[in-house]
Amino acid sequence: MGINTIRRVWALDAPSLTVDCGILLLGTGGIDETIPSPAFLIEHDEGLLLFDTGLASDGAGDPAAAYGEMASAFRIEFPEAYRLDRQIESLGYKTIDVKRIVLSHMHFDHTGGLDLFPHAQGFIGAGELRYARTPSNLDAAFFREADITAAARIDWSEVPAGYDHDLFGDGSVVLLSLHGHTPGTIGLKLRLPDDSTLILTSDAAHKKASIAQTTGMPFDVDRLNKVSSLQKIKLLTTQPGTTVWISHDPEDWAQLRASGMEITSADGLRPHNPTPELAR
Repeated sequence: MGINTIRRVWALDAPSLTVDCGILLLGTGGIDETIPSPAFLIEHDEGLLLFDTGLASDGAGDPAAAYGEMASAFRIEFPEAYRLDRQIESLGYKTIDVKRIVLSHMHFDHTGGLDLFPHAQGFIGAGELRYARTPSNLDAAFFREADITAAARIDWSEVPAGYDHDLFGDGSVVLLSLHGHTPGTIGLKLRLPDDSTLILTSDAAHKKASIAQTTGMPFDVDRLNKVSSLQKIKLLTTQPGTTVWISHDPEDWAQLRASGMEITSADGLRPHNPTPELAR
């Protein structure tokens, strides 16, 4: 295999939201579930890359200051220490050191930190920015005007639907087209320093059962393509040495981050086996 050019990966400390599980998976409901709202920092030979940006810094310690009634509706928990800028600084970097932003989609729990990176080169799914400005009634409540304004200051390159983009041309970071949840949803495929593979789904899947049953969630705007994207993720799990991390799944968060913030290997972690018996 070629020289691997990812040096380090961190799953940063994540604020949380508490929602009815019926929001996460069709056909369920009645039980509250607390889910992380994560961001992932990746050090590559070409510089720092951030996948998603979590919640807004001005909501740290007081989520209502940034999110108003949404803070109580989603029961947001956001300690001051989880501010994205402070976490990046705690690792010895500055926000200006983040050269690239890959945004999975424009829902508010992924876009809160965009205002920190107007200097960055951005990558986003085709049609996502346009849709965020004029969303359907189905998911209009999940977009935040301040984040759309911050996004307008970033120079974006769009990833066409159906195209997987090798970001650095070395196979270490591949942007996966996983549209369906929103028009431009994308995930990330990482080749870690030990040559194992980690797939970050973001909201292309919300729970393990999403993949096991190829079943979406109530706010998917394109259910046909959502199912196709879930089938794509399910296929990726059959590749040797591959682990899938469902960003909002609390079990994945607890197990894949059990050794701490820095992720050094996907191989040897709990294998993600998308079989019906794992459905929840």
